[in-house]
Amino acid sequence: MKKHLRGIAACLLAMSAASGAWAREPGVPTAVPAGNMMGLPAGANPPPGLYFNSRSGMWDATLSDGQGKDAGQDNKLADTALQLLWVPGWQVLGGSYRALLTLPLISNDQSRGAPFPPPLQGDSSRFTQGSVEISPIGLSWQLSPGIFASAGISVFAPVSRFDPAESINGGGDFWTISPSVGFSYLRDGWNLSAHAAWYTSTENETTDYKSGDEIMVNLTALRDMGGFSLGPVAYWRKQISDDRNDGAFYGGSTGGRAEQIGLGLGVSSRVNMVDVNLNITDDIRSRNTLGGPRVWLNLSLPLGQAL
Repeated sequence: MKKHLRGIAACLLAMSAASGAWAREPGVPTAVPAGNMMGLPAGANPPPGLYFNSRSGMWDATLSDGQGKDAGQDNKLADTALQLLWVPGWQVLGGSYRALLTLPLISNDQSRGAPFPPPLQGDSSRFTQGSVEISPIGLSWQLSPGIFASAGISVFAPVSRFDPAESINGGGDFWTISPSVGFSYLRDGWNLSAHAAWYTSTENETTDYKSGDEIMVNLTALRDMGGFSLGPVAYWRKQISDDRNDGAFYGGSTGGRAEQIGLGLGVSSRVNMVDVNLNITDDIRSRNTLGGPRVWLNLSLPLGQAL
């Protein structure tokens, strides 16, 4: 179980990694990518200390319409989220306390063709930062030896430049709030974990556009194979309320509700002091959003004792 706990730091990482599609505000990514907590023990905080985490990914994605058909947009994304995680050893409401700060960096190469109108067709690319995640509190409770539950809240701040005339943005001119819960069974050589989060955003101050609320669920079932753990991972993202456009941008229109379901394989190990988690996934369902194969790499390095 101690090995699992050392690897938990990486599970608190969240990164923005997708260009906006037809759901949500055009050109604006989700606060985090679907699947951001896969492969990791989401129910438990790591031992007290200061941690540096990174999550990097590569995604070859195609935009799908509401029927799952090709909507004329392809994206090749490479991204990294850099995070500082602090676990001071405090007990709050009977649980272990942590706080974190995450900065995502995104490189996005985009190509558009029909059925987009000719003025919107063509190639574009951008390297930018995404919305900064500030999570002032996350609590984890040990329910019994090796069994944990967690709850926390994150706020995503609009620090990246936003231009509604651009087809690619790192974030929008709005705030996002995300409460979350997690569960982990870390016994008998297993990491059986589930994480669920709800994302709600304020109205964009520039465009008067409000993206609909979303839920994201991540699932992990890794088995210790002796020196490494291996098993299936999965995620589900579902937009649960409609977008609202109170302005004149985007012709006054809104996108349809997005949904993604992804399946894949995860492997975790430790290399010297670094906990490593690699996931390979593909979307088996994409509606009004981007979907396609992805490779994810999570790294977690302890920097020292808690301050």
